[in-house]
Amino acid sequence: MSPILQAVNETPLHVLLRRRETLLVQGCGELCCEDGEVWLTEAGSNRDCILSPGDRWPLQHGLEVALSSLAGARLSLASVP
Repeated sequence: MSPILQAVNETPLHVLLRRRETLLVQGCGELCCEDGEVWLTEAGSNRDCILSPGDRWPLQHGLEVALSSLAGARLSLASVP
């Protein structure tokens, strides 16, 4: 499992998930799927979501989100002012 990433400014952080890789993110901001598909699970929630290219997900302060990709994906993570 990869370390937790957190966006710290408005400049997007671009992340490439390899096949079958999982990543944990937290912080407030927005996650955007640029390419591929990502399985998303929020900590403490029984709700999962699959993000496709162009889909966005709002990140809530202090809430950890697990991202997984079966075939690989490209994401961007940016904080919001």
